[in-house]
This record gives sequence, structure tokens and C-alpha cells, in this order.
Amino acid sequence: MRKVLRPQKWWQLLPKTRKGKKMIMDRRERVRKTLNCETTDRPPLGDNLRNDAVIEYVTGEKLTIERGRELCIKAMSKILDVTKQFMRFPQEKKVIVTQNLPSVYFSPVPGGLPDEEGYKIYQDRWTWWYVDEREYNRNHVADFVKNVIKSYSGWDKRNEENLIAKIKDFNQKQRELGDTVLFANISGVGLGQAYETIGGIDKFSFFMCDEPKLTSEYLEVLFQQNIDRIKHLPPNFRPEAVFVAEDIAFKTGTIFHPNFLRREFFPRLESIVEAYHERGIKVIFHSDGNLWEIMDDLVDCGIDALNPIETAAGMDVGKLRKKYPKLVLWGGIDGSRLLSKGMPMEVRKVVRENIKVAKYGYIVGSSTEEIHNNIPLENALAMFEEVLQYKI
Repeated sequence: MRKVLRPQKWWQLLPKTRKGKKMIMDRRERVRKTLNCETTDRPPLGDNLRNDAVIEYVTGEKLTIERGRELCIKAMSKILDVTKQFMRFPQEKKVIVTQNLPSVYFSPVPGGLPDEEGYKIYQDRWTWWYVDEREYNRNHVADFVKNVIKSYSGWDKRNEENLIAKIKDFNQKQRELGDTVLFANISGVGLGQAYETIGGIDKFSFFMCDEPKLTSEYLEVLFQQNIDRIKHLPPNFRPEAVFVAEDIAFKTGTIFHPNFLRREFFPRLESIVEAYHERGIKVIFHSDGNLWEIMDDLVDCGIDALNPIETAAGMDVGKLRKKYPKLVLWGGIDGSRLLSKGMPMEVRKVVRENIKVAKYGYIVGSSTEEIHNNIPLENALAMFEEVLQYKI
């Protein structure tokens, strides 16, 4: 009887030790080698867990708001090789009215809100967003921007306290995660911060056309805040990598014209990357959307990795690997359609294909940078198990 040859799994093709046994690495070694585009025993699994069913399945416990942080981190420590510092935990659904934006933003917010209603923050179970219902007012925004520019006189006690809090948060989460590697969130470049604090991309777009010089000065001040934060990091703060998030694209291309980005964004991003590299810290750049038009610019800025590789916007792991062989890739498993609506066997197939075409320097994760609540448990497990090589 003829023996049937089964197709090889991707992990059967991985290098073995001199004794013929498959390499086995701990999580930190696996992540570190991946960031160096070196061979590993398997690709790291990296994501954020914001999915009730997944967390309850992994921990075997009921997820509540009161135990949200504890169980989220417990689940991530059991499954993931790596995650990032910025996390969300389950919370009460409600609308909050406040005069201040959440603490993720560092600039003061515009004053003089109509009827003293302030910002409306819509809080869902796993996320929040804010709404600024004021109409765009050029003079009002200009006054606010001038005030921000005038008020920043360099590093001060408030900035020092903010940095200390960020480092304390990082260290605490890393302790709770155990050997799951944590990438730090310390600074951005300032563009996202600028359009959020002005009241959204629409208002910022009006303002950058009305006041190009003032816009540039505003972006420079926010950049200085971020670069100062890096320069004041303590010498012993050495995460494997930092996560620099600046959403600059949507499904069909960049939000802002490439010429604007080349003038106002990329030079500052390059300086941010250089500041981290001087400390021996690698940089993972995050932006959703279609980045093809400015991918060369991003790589020229010196970024070490790209996340989340939004396949629904035309990004592709194989094409990125072919064009940028030294770039670490993180994500690329479609979270908007495949993971949400596909079948487990389809998920497994895409995971295998991505690993095969990436070859090295690839962290498997969703293109939405989170396993969200619309992803069925069986699809999440299919992705996890295909990478981890064992049944969860």
C-alpha cells in the first residue's frame, strides 16, 4: 500500500538544533530575534484582547468590570508573546460630560465651550470616543493654539510627573504580564495630538488651510513635548520596543496630502526615531489605512516595524516583505472581515500564508490591533492555535 504524503506544516520547515530537535525559545528571546529579523522557533503572537468570550475561555472565569484589568492581563499573559502598554478594560456604558479630554492627551483643551456643556465622551464596554459639537471657529482655534505655543516653556514638573506615571504604569503591567513582552507607549509625533485637541480632523483641516504658519508652529511645540519626553527617560528604561501611533491614513490613502506629511510630519518622525535609537530602543510605527504612497518615506525615517497592516485597506504582508526585507511586520490578519465573519479554516489558511511569505521578522496579529468583541471565539482560537502549535 502506497504511503500518503501529507503536506508539511509551516513549523515543520523551521530550523532544528544540531541534535535534530526543534528550537524552543522563551517569549523574550523570540520577540527580540523577531525584531532583529532573525530566525525563530515560531513567529511571536501579538495583539490586544478586548473580547469577553476569549478572556473568559482562557481564564475560566467570568469577566466583570470590577475584575476587568486582572482578567484581561491574565488572559494575555497565558496566550500572547507580546502586547503594547496602551490597553483598554471593560467599563460601564455611559456618556460623560467633561471640560477636559481624557488623560491620553497632553495639551490643554480649548475653553469657552457653548452652554458649558463641554466634551461628550461616549463610553462603550471596550472603547470610548469624544464629540466636540462646536462649529469650527478660526479665531477661537487660533487663540487656543497661540496659548498652547506660548505656555510651553520646556520641561517642567508637570511633564516630569506625567513621564514618571507612564513608566510606573509600564513597569506594573510588565510585572503582571510575567514573560509576555510589553512594548511601551511613551510618545507620539504630535500630529494626532494636534487634530484631536483642536476638535477632530475636520476642524484641523480647516485650520491648516486658514493658518498654515500657525499650524506648523503648533506641530513643532507638540513635537518638542514628545522629544523632551524621550530625552528625559531614565537610563535604565530599556523596553524591547516602543509603539509610536499616528493615524495618518484611511482605506484609500493618506488623510493628509503626502506633501504636507513630507513637510510637517516625516522630519519630526525621523527625529523621534533617532532619539529612541540613541537609547537602543526599536520603534514600531502604527497607522491604520492604506500607506503605500508614503511607505518609502516611513522606511526612510528609520522605523523598525509597521503595525497593524490593514489588509482591508490594501496593505499586504507579502508585498511589504518583498519591497522592505528589513522591516518587521506586525498584524495583517484581517480583523474586519476574515476574523469577524470568516470560518476557522479560512483564518488558519491566512495565518499560514502570511507566515510563509513573511519568512522572518513577523509578529502574527489582527489588522485591527485587537481581538475585539465582534470576533467569534472559534476564529480567535484558530489564529492563536495555528501560531502556538497546540490546542488552547
